[in-house]
Amino acid sequence: MNKKFGRLYIYIIVFFVTAAIYSCILYVKISNLEFKPEPPEYVMDIEKIEVNYGDSFDSALAKSRLSESDKTEIKKELAKLGFRIGKINSGDFFEVVYSTASGQWTNFWYHPSGDFFYSIKKSTDDSIEASKKLLGRMVTDFNASGTIASSLWAAMAEQDVPANIIMSFADIFAWQMDFLTDTRKEDTFKVFYQIETVSKKDTRLSSKIIAAQYKSGAKIYNAILFKTSDGKYGYFDENGKSVKSAFLKAPLQFSRISSFFNPKRMHPILKIPRPHLGIDYAAPTGTPVSSIGDGTVKKSEYSGGYGNLVVVKHSNGYETYYGHLLKYGRGIKRGARVNQGQIIGYVGSTGLSTGPHLDFRISKNGKFINFLTMSTPPTTTLSGKDKEAFDSFKDEIFAKLD
Repeated sequence: MNKKFGRLYIYIIVFFVTAAIYSCILYVKISNLEFKPEPPEYVMDIEKIEVNYGDSFDSALAKSRLSESDKTEIKKELAKLGFRIGKINSGDFFEVVYSTASGQWTNFWYHPSGDFFYSIKKSTDDSIEASKKLLGRMVTDFNASGTIASSLWAAMAEQDVPANIIMSFADIFAWQMDFLTDTRKEDTFKVFYQIETVSKKDTRLSSKIIAAQYKSGAKIYNAILFKTSDGKYGYFDENGKSVKSAFLKAPLQFSRISSFFNPKRMHPILKIPRPHLGIDYAAPTGTPVSSIGDGTVKKSEYSGGYGNLVVVKHSNGYETYYGHLLKYGRGIKRGARVNQGQIIGYVGSTGLSTGPHLDFRISKNGKFINFLTMSTPPTTTLSGKDKEAFDSFKDEIFAKLD
């Protein structure tokens, strides 16, 4: 037993001595090693070149670090994609990606206007892959509101509303308001609109008004963009009635009304009592005159005191008269179809007239009526499933105006 314990004791001593020797050797080796940090992360070397006014494609490429052979190679690949080198525009830009290791280009991206770009990729074995790709799109919501001091344009522009949105706002309410004559100080507006842009570019693809409101005195006009079940978009008020009426608010953008509907007016030339069954819009000679609604040209000819006259027949027994015209619009002749807003003539002073103006009249079933006080039905009123869908989300949309 004593001999066994003696041999075990010797084995233990040998084990620890051996371990100590190996530890010392390992320590010496480690202490003699040089410290090598982890390699840095790969950083792309991207060169961005903008195309300026007057630049050709070659002069733009000359601003880059690309070699002449690289430029030739890139132009060849772009041509395969249908890229027209001679049609570049100021504001375009391209990016060249270089390898930080070799300094050679690996990617070339050309960005024209629009939602796409040209991509050329060069691999380490010099094989090239060229393609035309779409960029991501982004839709941004905007709200604006204000009070009228001088004009709708000035009030909305003060809130940084884009010009095309201001024009759209005026167009939406063209059947309720004439913003040249009907606006009053302290009127208010609200608008919720969206602008769709392209990532990596300051390129606006589209913009549209989702909801709008105009308040004038006690009157409040609302409009919400809605897509009906047949796939058509339109603007509707809070009751689901189209804001677009059968007739425009006015047949032209005029400076003033020089004579109102008056069944007892004294004629300014004949100097005798003669009813004025229309409205005179004073405007410069040549001002475009538009049909206030869809219809068919019933007459387009010189007609005595009316001078050059156009008569348009509409549905539901309505007819509109446009007198004293300088000349007729293109294609305006008897039997021609016209659309709401289509130019049918130009302001003149033909016939019995004291100066350039439009004599505008409207009749229903053969009887002239006062256009400024008449009311016309909307072109569309939502019903059924469309009305249910509209009612389910209109409050949410209206809330965005606030």
